[in-house]
Amino acid sequence: MTTPGQAPVASVAEAAERSHVALRRAVVDVAMGLLHAGVLSHSGHADLSARVGPDVVLIATLNRTRDLVPDDLAVVRLDGSVAEGDLGGMSTEVVAMHVEVYRARPRAGAVIHTHSPHLLAFALAGRPLPARYEPLPRLGQAEEVPVAPSASAVIELIKARPGTRAVLLGGHGVLAFGPDTETTVSLLVALEEAAEAELRTAVLGRLSAPPGTLRIWGMAAGELCAMVAGYPGTRGDDHVDAYARAGPAGAAAANATGQRPAPAG
Repeated sequence: MTTPGQAPVASVAEAAERSHVALRRAVVDVAMGLLHAGVLSHSGHADLSARVGPDVVLIATLNRTRDLVPDDLAVVRLDGSVAEGDLGGMSTEVVAMHVEVYRARPRAGAVIHTHSPHLLAFALAGRPLPARYEPLPRLGQAEEVPVAPSASAVIELIKARPGTRAVLLGGHGVLAFGPDTETTVSLLVALEEAAEAELRTAVLGRLSAPPGTLRIWGMAAGELCAMVAGYPGTRGDDHVDAYARAGPAGAAAANATGQRPAPAG
């Protein structure tokens, strides 16, 4: 029997279960939102989590976001232990990275990790992403997105940079976090848009250089290695000039092609 005004225990339990199911569906909706926004890699890889209590989070257990269903979410405590569900093939390193973000940022309500293509390019290059794109400050990212050289360095970097809500994982992808799932999704989409725009801007900057000066830089050595063929104002032997301007290594490469080096001066 219950006292007046007191809800039956069964009703409280049912309400809690409905809330729990709703939270699971909300996380799945986040995954689908990322997929539809076109910011995921071809494989659809993403790690998603959302805070559901002071010390508890829901975390996705599938690598293929497009296949995610509510039952694929596990309940994990911030000490890394599993309260409910099965982590499946999710690595302990990934789980630890998620829970450590929540511990380092008590106000974080969601964490998302993806291999978004344009952000991945910055991560592979080890280059911070500038925060020049207008939506970024509105979404809490008013400073450049730093690069962590390894997964183990992510949390220390987050602690050292209290103004950032995202970190590029060197050679791996991006980690974004925010006060709730909606804001975090919006931030990730804006970050991918910013990365794409920055890469296109770099190309336009080269195209606006004076004729005959557009160059391609070697990916490995970082040396000037060739002139873009057919660029207005270039000469037939401009690629040789480019090799020569690259120094001894470039001159050797030019000789190896059988082309004459450019005259000094």
